[in-house]
Amino acid sequence: MMVRESELADVIRKPIEKSVAQEVLAHISEWNGSTSEVWKTRANVQQRKLENGDPFALAEVYKAMVVRKEAGTLSGADRKHLSQSEQCLSEELAAALNKPMGKICTQMESAALN
Repeated sequence: MMVRESELADVIRKPIEKSVAQEVLAHISEWNGSTSEVWKTRANVQQRKLENGDPFALAEVYKAMVVRKEAGTLSGADRKHLSQSEQCLSEELAAALNKPMGKICTQMESAALN
């Protein structure tokens, strides 16, 4: 990805710190928001959150999609959003917490299903 130097501050953010990573894991567990039953509406909202890149928004997408997966109601777009949110979030949390991605993924899933 190429970014103009003058736009770096608007496009690139610093990785999260350990304390924020712990807050994100707690957010996965505590977030009880709802998602639309209309797949296209849900997909648009989730895509905007993914594009935003905020770890707390990624956590919300991840949890919503894990809950739908457990209920057996994932659409094709939902599966894509689950994969994207898990990948982005696990990479960032693993780096911040200095843990292997596999262990982070297990923690994320456990938090989402509590």
